[in-house]
Amino acid sequence: MGLRSLVARAATSRPRVLVVEMPGGARVRMAVEAELDARGWQMGGSVASADVLLLAGAVPDPLTDAVELLWSQLPGPRARACVRRPPDVASTVDAVLADLRDDPRQRAEAQQRGHDAASGWIEPDTDHGDMDHGDMDHGDMDHGDMDHGDMDHGDMDHGDMDHGDMDHGDMDHGDMDHGDMDHGDMEMAPGGIALAEGDEDRDGLEMDVLAHPLGPLLDRWPGGLALSTRLHGDVVAQVEVLRRPDLVDGVGSDAAVWDAVATVLALVGDETWARRSRAVRDALLDGASSVDQRRVRAHLGRLSRAHVLPSSASDVLGRLLDGRIDTTAHRLDDRALASLLEGHDLGDVRLLVAAHAPLIHLAPLSEEAGRD
Repeated sequence: MGLRSLVARAATSRPRVLVVEMPGGARVRMAVEAELDARGWQMGGSVASADVLLLAGAVPDPLTDAVELLWSQLPGPRARACVRRPPDVASTVDAVLADLRDDPRQRAEAQQRGHDAASGWIEPDTDHGDMDHGDMDHGDMDHGDMDHGDMDHGDMDHGDMDHGDMDHGDMDHGDMDHGDMDHGDMEMAPGGIALAEGDEDRDGLEMDVLAHPLGPLLDRWPGGLALSTRLHGDVVAQVEVLRRPDLVDGVGSDAAVWDAVATVLALVGDETWARRSRAVRDALLDGASSVDQRRVRAHLGRLSRAHVLPSSASDVLGRLLDGRIDTTAHRLDDRALASLLEGHDLGDVRLLVAAHAPLIHLAPLSEEAGRD
């Protein structure tokens, strides 16, 4: 074994894995997490920190392009795999580890990556390719009486403009009139990043409003759930459910509740207790009749009293753990889910979704729950 192989093995002894649940893939995702915990591997919280992209469940056709975009953002060396059944998890994890340590393969892929795949999703901006602002000097230019009143910049092309020696130093815009300037075709999402719009808050004052999507490809997120939110500052003012997650079979309600506990703890960065919660979940999935839950529940109580968790999240977890909510009879429909999230800080939304996950995509939709 050469030095390069030794370094590769040391660097990949505990890879960081980004686990993304596909629609209907909750049971597979739980099996993946159990395998990673057994190996002492880390679960990454972002694309930039991940070595491996592991998809739990089959990828539906509508999400294929989005998965490719997500994959393009992982830094190399990297590996990816899709697990469709819990029995295949161990062999799949072995395969991605071998891919990570395959130096010739990683080098060849790095050479082929010579472009940013995300660029295909972004509309090109106005072409300023040859514009040279290198020596621009705004020194003594005077626009004092310049009138742009009826100027239309709609088709202006600055492609080859050279401002090399332009002097704007004492520029005076005092009487400049932009009254009738036409911005009708101005791109409001430069580089594909949406700009904030304006809207009135409850006091009648104008504030920034930003459209922000959540899902469907996020770690620690119900597979397939896609939300569109409108933010007033960092407060979620409006939520629209674009796509619901598929219903999950083969997961008991008790295990689903402990899965929600583990996800919430992982989202707040409490990985030690998240791992302990996953151990409780896995024991229940394996058919254990009784599992010691007291230490984790006591820890949840401490977090709630310290206001680490939003009160609505800790409250629903407590009621689910106590059996005061029957997950086989209750399910959040689109309207109830939107109402639950609206009015909360954006940072709390993922915690609320995680805490209510058993009511979002586990239980069958009863006839009464589906009525308006």
